Amino acid sequence: MTAKRAATMIAAALACLLGGGAARSAPPEAGAPKGRARAGGRGPTAAEFEALKQRVDQQNAMIVNLTEMEAKHYNQVIMLLESLRPGAARNIQPLSAPPPPPPAGAGSVAPPSPPPTATDQDGAGARSRFASITGRVEVKGRPRGPIYVYVDNIKETAVDRRIEIVQKDRAFVPDVVIAQRGTQVSFPNADPWLHNVFSPSPTQPFDLGSYKQGEKAGVVKLYKPGVVEVFCNMHARMRADVLVVPNHHYARANPDGSFRLDGVPVGARQVSAWTPDARIVSEPVNLTAAGASVKFTLQAEPHAHPKKTGEVYEPYDQN
Repeated sequence: MTAKRAATMIAAALACLLGGGAARSAPPEAGAPKGRARAGGRGPTAAEFEALKQRVDQQNAMIVNLTEMEAKHYNQVIMLLESLRPGAARNIQPLSAPPPPPPAGAGSVAPPSPPPTATDQDGAGARSRFASITGRVEVKGRPRGPIYVYVDNIKETAVDRRIEIVQKDRAFVPDVVIAQRGTQVSFPNADPWLHNVFSPSPTQPFDLGSYKQGEKAGVVKLYKPGVVEVFCNMHARMRADVLVVPNHHYARANPDGSFRLDGVPVGARQVSAWTPDARIVSEPVNLTAAGASVKFTLQAEPHAHPKKTGEVYEPYDQN
């Protein structure tokens, strides 16, 4: 590629030079005697020879510069093709003309610093976008279940997940569940008698009616974050609590109340804690790359509930 283009440039330059001297080197006219110059012709002077020599030198310098540029472009194309082979390292440089040489006497200029690599940008920088929240939850009163802590103000797409809470031996199994928004909860009846699963909770009230053992179970899809208290309209002691959370940033606290939430996006966060028979308590947290800590105090207060009609349970419903 380089030799071909260079030869083309040289031919063009020579044509230019020969064209400029055509008037002085035209062949003799037909019929003119040999050894005799045509009328009015004369040879070039010394000054004209010097001017012609300078023009040739300039053309030669231009051809050399163009040839060097073409050689560099050719080498870059070869590097590009080599880098595109399977398994080759990607180190592609843009094709560009070499910079002009500095003017005579100019001092050397240090090259600009290379831009940060992807590893530099996505390494420590990426890790600094997430941090951990630690803390402790104290429960006063009469707690009857696990403690959960979650980040409340991070929105995520609803999940497509299914879980079961079985009606067995006049109880819900399990009786405390945490579910991410979008989860479907089914309530199969494993008892030989009827149940009527319902919830009066403002978060998501529902009434599944009654169905026998082995019949199709009632299903509820939970979309709104909050606590959903589940009861049976026929058996007062049947109760389940479902905590619906808005994202996957949640954790069950340890028996001593301590907890840790890892991989939480930094920023202004709202962290909440809950346990059955207690209200949700939320605290603002300014989460930085160094992490954050928060403490909660919950008050567990067991309370009775009426039937779905608002009536109290009869004594025979207490079994």
